[in-house]
Amino acid sequence: MEFRWKTSFLRCLRSLLLVVHLVFTQMALSQGSPLDVIQQSFAIEPADRTAIQGDTIVLPCRVLHKKGTLQWTRDGFGLGSERSLAGFPRYTMVGSDEEGDFSLQITNVNLEDDAIFQCQVGASDGVKGIRSRSASFTVYVPPEPPRIIQSDFLETTAGMTVELTCESNGGKPPAELAWLDGEGNVVTQDIQFSTHLLSDKKRANAALKWTFKPSREHNEKTFTCRSENPAIKQPMVAAIKLAVKYPPEVTLTANRKKISEFDDVEFTCDAVANPKNVKYTWYRNDELIQEHHVTTLSLSKVTRQLNGQTISCEVGNEIGTTKSTYSLNIHYGPVFKSSLENIAADLGKKVRLVCAVDSNPRPKITWTFEKSSHVIGTDRELVIPRMTPERTGKYTCQASVTGFPELSADSLVFIKGPPIVKGPNIQYGIEGQKVKIECLITSVPEPSRVVWMKQSKVVDIDNTEGYEIVTEHLPDGLKNLLVIHKAGETDFGDYNCSAWNTLGHDSMLISVRRQTCDDVGDSITALLCSVTENLPMMIILAGVIGGIVLIVSITIVIILCLRRKPAVKVDDFGQENKAKQSDSTSSGDSDLKVEIRTASSLSNNEPERSWKETNETARVQDRPDIYKYNMDYTEPNFAPKLETQNNNGYIPYGDYSRDYNAQLVHLNSSRDSGLYDSSPQLLNDIGNSMDPNFRPAYSNPYLRTSQASLSPDHAIYGSTRGNSPKPQVPSLPPNHYITSQQIPSHLKPGTLATHV
Repeated sequence: MEFRWKTSFLRCLRSLLLVVHLVFTQMALSQGSPLDVIQQSFAIEPADRTAIQGDTIVLPCRVLHKKGTLQWTRDGFGLGSERSLAGFPRYTMVGSDEEGDFSLQITNVNLEDDAIFQCQVGASDGVKGIRSRSASFTVYVPPEPPRIIQSDFLETTAGMTVELTCESNGGKPPAELAWLDGEGNVVTQDIQFSTHLLSDKKRANAALKWTFKPSREHNEKTFTCRSENPAIKQPMVAAIKLAVKYPPEVTLTANRKKISEFDDVEFTCDAVANPKNVKYTWYRNDELIQEHHVTTLSLSKVTRQLNGQTISCEVGNEIGTTKSTYSLNIHYGPVFKSSLENIAADLGKKVRLVCAVDSNPRPKITWTFEKSSHVIGTDRELVIPRMTPERTGKYTCQASVTGFPELSADSLVFIKGPPIVKGPNIQYGIEGQKVKIECLITSVPEPSRVVWMKQSKVVDIDNTEGYEIVTEHLPDGLKNLLVIHKAGETDFGDYNCSAWNTLGHDSMLISVRRQTCDDVGDSITALLCSVTENLPMMIILAGVIGGIVLIVSITIVIILCLRRKPAVKVDDFGQENKAKQSDSTSSGDSDLKVEIRTASSLSNNEPERSWKETNETARVQDRPDIYKYNMDYTEPNFAPKLETQNNNGYIPYGDYSRDYNAQLVHLNSSRDSGLYDSSPQLLNDIGNSMDPNFRPAYSNPYLRTSQASLSPDHAIYGSTRGNSPKPQVPSLPPNHYITSQQIPSHLKPGTLATHV
């Protein structure tokens, strides 16, 4: 119904256009137009069309001012001028003469309609004949259903070449063929498409061949051939199922992903084969251990001796035999093949340290040096190209394997030589207290003689005179303390500490000074000292400022309250009271609060006990078989801790690290007292993550250099003090104390010798 309505509307519209055209033509003639005859023309011409065999189509043709005879041609052959088109029962010219519509309708389209059509109008009485454009009419013919040449089932053997061919005949255009694998994926490789044109020169046969070698994955899979053509709405398919025989595919697994020493391990041999009748055979290192149909193999308490051996499972059927091999990877912790030895090296000679460790997986080796916080080597061998005093000490080899305890061993490296006297060259004490002047002597062999001198005179060691020498033996030398009981004004000055052994002599000049606040170099420490001295004045000042702030705050609040003059109502009385309370609270919160914290009194017992425990620890240690000593000594840095009250005559001192930058060096457990430090030059040598003076045994020999950085030679001090240069102010470890009958308000920076 809707279609008829639209058709009627179009016809009316065409008639209206024709009437308008005639009116304009008549007007032109009435005005004396030179056109005596109106030429005929096409309003609508036919266009290219396609159709499926059996469809009904219409090729349009509409003519204006038709004068001549109209006919349709097919491939240049006229079909006739009558609308019924006698001789062509499926062809009819539809439309009306009044509208000039002579469209060609074709019913039950078939292959003979696949041609070139044209609408023509002949000439008549001064009117020229006209022809429309040529319209190509294409007819699609559906192909026959696809067919697989090899039928719908195929049995084959894995590895053999198979050809599957699919055909689809009589299509126009030729059928589009495709192979789909068992997963529904289109096959794009190893395919060949071909077509063959039929005798009518319009239809064609199509074929698609797929060549491949089937495997286990293709067994029991169904392959599909798909055919498509514009004449069919849905693709047509054909299928074939494959049965593939294949030799066993073997998977050998262990019940543990990670096999550790002394574990029980069971191996399982899984085989997939067609046919399924298979035979199992087991091998260890290619030696037969089990056969027949055993699918598992057990090994109990595996040891590291089995590491690297192979376990094999062989499975066979009538098609073939397959063998799978498992390599044993037994994890075990690190053990030293040989122990590290202590080494007494000659100065300037090459030293080689070997860390022989066996483990699986391969251990991670790290070499560390007690004078460095960085790793100095990661190889099995550590080579010191040229032995210097800076490189004496304890070297540690650490071997680690994930999942096992870490293994480590130490090797002590020493150099024979004359004594080296080290210690803080400036030490501080408090007048009237016991002062200890420290002199650390590194010497192999141990010093045979130690002498203290002041003003070119040997200090007379006599307890009644107030002097005493305390000697503490160390593994690589000794620590010599000159104790001054109740130090007086004349006891401050320069002292010379000299030591001798069979290989030479060394000495050091030590300046003993009074400690005051003016000598505190660190800004924070100096500020703390100044605050401690002026604490009462600061409290008064803080109180005055706080009072002023409080008065100003209260005044501001009162002014603000006076300026506000709200109308007081009974209902708002509670609100007004709340506002006043809020103003009062705000005024109270504006008070300045000053908190001054004074340094708390430190107990004298803890540092003294720590000093004694350190000395006891050093005394009870056994001496090594070879001489070992630290050829370098630098002072640690400690910032003094200040206090403002008398602690039974003791003043504890804190960390002086800001005044004296040196890194602690430990040769053994007794050196944890903080008395051994490395020289700045040594720190430069080994401060990096890998010391360039260390190298593995296989490194480039040209990298060795004899120009290693050495600490400057130690001057031998005589009894004269006048020509001694003024040293920088260092500081002692925090365990050193100096006592005084009266605590001064100023403390000097540097290293306090010691005090009791």
